[in-house]
Amino acid sequence: MNQKPLRLPQLINRTKSDSYKDVSNFYCRGLLALLIFFNLSLYAEPVSLDNQEVRAQRVESRIKKINAGEFDQFEIHGFKRFSPADKDKLKQWIKVGVNATRDTLGVYPSRLIFHLVPKKSNQPVPWAYTRRDTPQRIYLHVDSRFQQEKFINDWTIYHEISHLAIPYLGGNYAWLAEGFASFMQYQVMENAKVLTGTIDENYKNKITPHLKWFKSDLPPAAIARRLMSKRQYPSAYWGSAYFFVLADNILANQHQTSLTKLISQYQLCCNTPHTDVNQLMSDLDVLLGEPVFSQLLARFETQAARMIYPNEF
Repeated sequence: MNQKPLRLPQLINRTKSDSYKDVSNFYCRGLLALLIFFNLSLYAEPVSLDNQEVRAQRVESRIKKINAGEFDQFEIHGFKRFSPADKDKLKQWIKVGVNATRDTLGVYPSRLIFHLVPKKSNQPVPWAYTRRDTPQRIYLHVDSRFQQEKFINDWTIYHEISHLAIPYLGGNYAWLAEGFASFMQYQVMENAKVLTGTIDENYKNKITPHLKWFKSDLPPAAIARRLMSKRQYPSAYWGSAYFFVLADNILANQHQTSLTKLISQYQLCCNTPHTDVNQLMSDLDVLLGEPVFSQLLARFETQAARMIYPNEF
């Protein structure tokens, strides 16, 4: 359910010291994206001149908006339901979450909008979700009795903001979207130095308990969809996160880059609220110069899971 936003939202400005990159880096990234799009690999489907022009204009427009500071603000709704002290604490927590995610995944091509909902619980953020409305929104149910450090060290806000780094993929690929956000939450937390233990240890601890579902002749996509339908969400989310573990390993070993760097480029040139999964995979492949993502998705849709997943992580 959508909640009615406050009439006068609180706008939070990032200071100059909070900026995640130098202005020149924005231009370099924009030029890189344009060069990639105009020098497509031989494997790729031809991109029409009209489509090239649209993408070039989008990059140019986003660079101008970033440098004008248009995306440096974000909105927080719901403060009236919290005390002044809690308001300051929650404001700082969200600022940390936004800056950490932008530092890892790039500047988002739209203003981030948050809705805070009070909810007593045994954890700081018992529930959260994104709404792919126009504009997109993130709803955070919070127990403000917890200290600020507990909020900052909680994974939830990094997970939810990560969702918006790629478009809405529809119900049939909810497993992939959740796998992406689950993978990225630890990338963001490690980059922000709030992750306890190594990132490999965290992935191992989360993925290992769910490998049992993927010792099957069914393809991983079918297994993940079935787990989602049965509301076995941790198994679906973390089993699907392995898609991005594999992708990141391929990028590191064969292309000397990372998934977070690729997503930062994608945010600048291609991220729109609604597209289909094939377009997302194609866009990432074009940025990379090889059909890594399309081929990996095809494997997850057709190949036996036991041939893809390890017995031990």
